[in-house]
Order: sequence, then C-alpha cells, then structure tokens
Amino acid sequence: MKRVSTTIDVKIANAVKIYTQLRSCDGLSKSQLAHQVQLSFASVSNMCTALEERQLVSVVENVRSTGGRKAARVSFCPDAAYTLSVDIHHTQHIYMGLVNLKNEIHRQIRFEVSSDDTLEIILEHIRSGYLQLCAKQPISLLGICVGISAVHDPNTGMLLQSSNPVFERVPLRKYLSEMFPDTCILVDNDANLAGMSQMMRTDMAGKNLLFIFFTQGIGLGVMIDGRLYRGSNGFAGELGHLKVTGVEKSCKCGGRGCLRTIATLESIAQDLGEFEILQKMEKSSDYALDLSLRYGAGDRAVIERVDLSALKIGEVMADLFDLFNPEEIVLGGNMSELFKHTDHIIRRQCRALSNLATEVDLQIRCIDSPTYELVMAGGAEKMFQYWLEHSFPEIEGRPSQI
Repeated sequence: MKRVSTTIDVKIANAVKIYTQLRSCDGLSKSQLAHQVQLSFASVSNMCTALEERQLVSVVENVRSTGGRKAARVSFCPDAAYTLSVDIHHTQHIYMGLVNLKNEIHRQIRFEVSSDDTLEIILEHIRSGYLQLCAKQPISLLGICVGISAVHDPNTGMLLQSSNPVFERVPLRKYLSEMFPDTCILVDNDANLAGMSQMMRTDMAGKNLLFIFFTQGIGLGVMIDGRLYRGSNGFAGELGHLKVTGVEKSCKCGGRGCLRTIATLESIAQDLGEFEILQKMEKSSDYALDLSLRYGAGDRAVIERVDLSALKIGEVMADLFDLFNPEEIVLGGNMSELFKHTDHIIRRQCRALSNLATEVDLQIRCIDSPTYELVMAGGAEKMFQYWLEHSFPEIEGRPSQI
C-alpha cells in the first residue's frame, strides 16, 4: 500500500480500508462499517459520500424505520469499472473477458491459436478481442491484465521459458502498451494470477496461501500476508521442475525427474499411450474427466498411473508445507476432475513426509473452476490491487483516475 505520511495519505488509506471492506460483503450500515474498519462514524459517512459521488458505492436509506434517523445502507458497486483480462496459458487458444470489481466475468470470448501464428497475428487477435468486448457499451476500464504460461521478468519486461515459443524473450507489456496507449497494462505468470483469484475470499484476506496450478506445466502462486510473492527477479513459483524421488523421466528442460514429467495430464497421457487422444480434445480438462470416469469404473492402468501422480504431488506438498507453513494449500487447474479420487492420497502422503503437517490441521482445498476463469479472475484482482495502490480516486476533491 501507499506509505501513509500526510493527512491526505491517511484519508486515502482510510478510504481504501472502507472500500475493500464493502467489497467483501453485501452491504453495511454506516455504523456497522465504522465498527468494522475502526473509524469514526463522521469519517466513514464523509468518505462514503465521496465514494458515492464517484459512483463507486451506492448509499440507500433503509425503508424500515424503528423511530429516529433511518440507517443508510452502503453497498459496493461491482460494475463501476472493469479489467480486460487475457488468458494465454494454453498454446491452442486464448480467452479474453471483461471482469468487474468483484472479479465476476461479465463478457468473454475465445479465439484459436495456430502453431503457425506469429506474434503479430496473436497481438491482432487481442486488439480485435478488445474491440469486441469494449465497444458494445461505454465502460470504465481500469486496464488490461495478461496471464501467460511463462516466466515474466518484471525488471526487464521479458517473457522467459514460455510454453508457446512465439512469446520467448518477448517484451509483451511494451508491445501492448504501444497498441493500447494511455491504458494500464499488467503481465504476470498464469499460476500467480490463479493464486490471486483466491484473495477475494474474506477468510483469506491477509493470510498465507499456496496455489498449485496444473496446466501444461505446474506453477505455484505464493501469497504471503495476502500479497503475491514474486521473488527478486519475478521467478518465484516455478514448481514443475522440482525434482521428485524415484522418477528418471527426461524433461523438456533437459533434466530428469521433474515433477511435471509425472504429475500433469500430458505426462499421464504419454505413459498410457494416449497423448494423441489428449491433443485432439478441445479442452485438456475433457481428458481429465475421461480419466476420472475410467478411474471410477476400476480401470487398473488408469488407477495406478493417477495414484502415482498423487503420491508425487503429496511429496512436493510436504516440502512446500515445511518451507512456507501456509494456512491453506489449494489445488486447481486441468487436473481437478481427478482430485475427487486422489485428494486423500495427496493429503496422506503430505502428512507422512512433512515434519510439521502432523502438528496442525493441514488445510488442503481442491477447486474445479476452469483454468481460464481462475486466470481471468486473478488478473482482475491484480489490477484491482494495482489501482488501489496507484490510481484510487482521492477523497480530498482530486479527480478520479477511472
């Protein structure tokens, strides 16, 4: 957050506190809000009036009265502004969506990506998608956030180790800024954004969370005190190349025994001799559903191979738990259909190998949201946090920047 040093800074910080509190609930009276944020009623009332003038909140008098002054109910306005979220985690298609201030997808489109598509063609797709989504009706756009399956170096702006070679060593943010001048552009790793998608949950505000994101690779979103941890070069969370025991399979990175060689849908399909089947499916999650059905029907080959992945996921999670001691570890992505069969194996393995997991109530949560929804919601959350820190409407009569 901004460093609080002046009276104006204090008022902005208090307005942010009020605004984020309202975002997490369905509405509060000013008295309730003052109690929640521990500010005076007068301060809360004045700031709510300023936020209402900017159409960021609505203030409605309670129609019921028990005598005396009616209590006004203050509510967050989720459609006051939007983020254009772009998900480029897959090599065959890209999703784009308008996401409101509560990380709800308002409109979305998808376009296919061919192996022959150049960077220029993909950028033109993004321009076209922008026009389709934003030209239908006037909206207030906070900016554009792109989630991509690549390492993003925030110091240089370069993309590294991209799953799609066309983006390798490309300064994507620079190109998008040229395409959309005067628009805030943010770029981040898809797993980081998937992790940020969970920060809207009121029970995770300010807490420590690890999000393991299964796609073509395996990424890790690390949230510490409710904030994304990126590392000094932005490389934190490259989980897929962590080595696991008893695995000697060669990885694309040139090493052996990487987690991604044993615990992804691609690796399972290869070992079952079904890689071409996976490639032909429109969505990789469809293959996970097929595996889940066969697992439930007692297919021994599928059960043994899927259980092996679960054991290795649990092995890595034990190390992660001992390193980070998070309040929760979340598993999501295109493997989610299989977790209903294997979450007990993952949990048991983690407890067996961790030095600390047996001492606490280890919280592991599996979610089945589509991967693109996680990335787009996380992109909106990243933009929302950036806006609060850099461009939030200032309360002392200064103009709003949305």
